[in-house]
Amino acid sequence: MRLRLDPWGVEMELAYQAEEVPAQRSEVVLDVEHSRWQPLRPVPPTLPLQQLLFLDGSRRVEARVRLEQGISGSAFGALGSYGVGVVACCPQQNRPAEFVVLEVERLCVIGSSQTLPDLTVASSRAGQLGMLTYRAVAIAESEPEAVVRHLQFAMLEAESRLALRLSQQPEVLVICDGPRPRIGEAERVVGYLKTIHELRIGEPELAVVRQLEEGERSPLYLLKGVASEHDTFQCFLRLRDPHPWLYSLAGMVRLQFYAGRTPEQTLPRAALLADYLAALLPRFTSRAHQDPRAPQQLLPVRVLEQELGRRMGDLQLIRRRITDYLAQG
Repeated sequence: MRLRLDPWGVEMELAYQAEEVPAQRSEVVLDVEHSRWQPLRPVPPTLPLQQLLFLDGSRRVEARVRLEQGISGSAFGALGSYGVGVVACCPQQNRPAEFVVLEVERLCVIGSSQTLPDLTVASSRAGQLGMLTYRAVAIAESEPEAVVRHLQFAMLEAESRLALRLSQQPEVLVICDGPRPRIGEAERVVGYLKTIHELRIGEPELAVVRQLEEGERSPLYLLKGVASEHDTFQCFLRLRDPHPWLYSLAGMVRLQFYAGRTPEQTLPRAALLADYLAALLPRFTSRAHQDPRAPQQLLPVRVLEQELGRRMGDLQLIRRRITDYLAQG
C-alpha cells in the first residue's frame, strides 16, 4: 500500500474521481480496435489539417435571488454569465495562436415558471463594464439548483452550436474541453476529458492504462448510449510521464471520437485521429508553475479561460452592482 499525491491544486477538483466499474458491462465494447489490450505508441499520421480549434466554455453564478410573490410564496432564481470561445492554433506551431470566437451571454433564470422582463444593470461610475443586460428566462423547475443547471445547460448548448458550425470548415479539427458534444456526424469534433469520473473498463485493461508512457494511448473502446447516433469511441492518453511519487494515472486524459450507428465504418477515422492527437497534444500541455491542473490543462484552453473571465468582468464588482440595482427596486 502506497500513498501518492494528486498533482492538481487543492482548490481544483481531483484529477482522478473514479467510480466503481459499472455492472452493466454490455454498454462498453473493449475489443473494437484490438482484441488484446496493450500500450500503443503510434507513428504520427500526416493529416491535411491547417488549424486546431480549442473550444471551451466558462460559466458562473453572480447572484442568487428570490422572486417574492407576497404571502403566496417565492421562486428561486440566479443571475449569471457564461462565455464560449475558441483559440486557433497551427498544428506545426509555426504561426501564432489567436482567438477566433469569444461570446458572452448574461441570464436571469427564474424557477416555478415565473416571468420577468430583462434586467439592465446600469453603472453609476465611469468605466465599469457599461450596461449589464441579463436576458430573463423562466423555467418550470422549482428547486434552487435548477436555475444553476439551466445556466450550465445554456453554456453547453452554446458550445455544441459553435462546435457544429466550426466543424463544417475545411481542414480544421475541433477539440472540445470536456465531453464531445452530441452533434451527430461531425467526425472532426473531439472530446477532451481532463478528469476521470468513472472507469468504464475492467481491471486487466486498467493495468494496461497504468503502464502508458508519454505519448502512448490505449486501444479505442466503444461506449454505447441510449441513442446509437451518440455512441463514442474513447481512449486513454498519457500526456506526460508522472513523477514516481504521483499516482499511476497522473497526466492521463481521455479522448472521445464520433462512432455513431455504424462504428465499424467510423473506426478507421477515429483511430487515425487518436494517433494524430497522441503525438500532438503533449506539445500543448501546461507545467505545474503555469496551472494547478497541469499537465491535463492545455495551454490554449488556459489562455481562453482567462480571456473569457476577463470579458465576463470582475465578479466582485458585478455583485456590488447587482446589489445596488436590487436595493433601488
